[in-house]
Amino acid sequence: MQTTHKSWLLDPGEHVCWQVRSPQEYAAGERQLIEHTAHSADRLLIVGVPAQKTNGSGRVSVLYPAHEAYPDGQSGAVLQAIHGRVDAARREGHVLRVLAAMEHVAPPHVPLDELVGHEMELAELAAQSGTSVVCAYRQQMWEPNLLGDLAAVHSRVVGTQPRTAGFRLNRADAGGWTLDGSVGFESLRAFTAALRGALARTPRVQLRCEMLDLIDASALRALVETVGQSPGGSVVLDGVNETVLRAWRMSGYDATGAAVEVCA
Repeated sequence: MQTTHKSWLLDPGEHVCWQVRSPQEYAAGERQLIEHTAHSADRLLIVGVPAQKTNGSGRVSVLYPAHEAYPDGQSGAVLQAIHGRVDAARREGHVLRVLAAMEHVAPPHVPLDELVGHEMELAELAAQSGTSVVCAYRQQMWEPNLLGDLAAVHSRVVGTQPRTAGFRLNRADAGGWTLDGSVGFESLRAFTAALRGALARTPRVQLRCEMLDLIDASALRALVETVGQSPGGSVVLDGVNETVLRAWRMSGYDATGAAVEVCA
């Protein structure tokens, strides 16, 4: 589907996955985002090569890693540079929106875990700074199943809807994440990657599960195993429904001393 103007009415702290079908769609979406920024008090940072001239207005700036001595494989340096630009704008009293063409943040061939780690850092940046971050994935560059898995760690998806993992794990605030939807066998790759990403950021992961419908036996096993592989790590599933609580108790993991706590 085509991106509409309504798609770019971004709330503070949003972390959006934009699935882009074509260069023309990217150019149109970039133009709309620039227009919306121009009618607000915000500024916009474009990571990558802009599809059009930015007119030197001062409201739009560009971070082009290839021109700023960030060689391939130094995704951390690019993320650090994005943090620096957002922090500098805040010190000047501005909110800096971010539009990141993700092939300039990480090469499309990197493993899912690495990409999820980058996305969780961007989600945390959005949550802590109040900015909005749009992560643009040009579909011809990325493997379709990968895009579906990555959608699970964004607050929403704009553009062509990919096959999704069935759940969503989002940064709520400095105190934890929300886990929504259903987690089953078909979503284990995305679920374990998201858990590892969260555990890499903090040893004790608090998941708010008021909107979690179901987590099946295979996902519970993956949860326990993933936490067990993280030295000193633990996970709390808080606010689960009766179905999830019953499944956890029937699994037997509660009696094994696993570093996972499930509570209503």
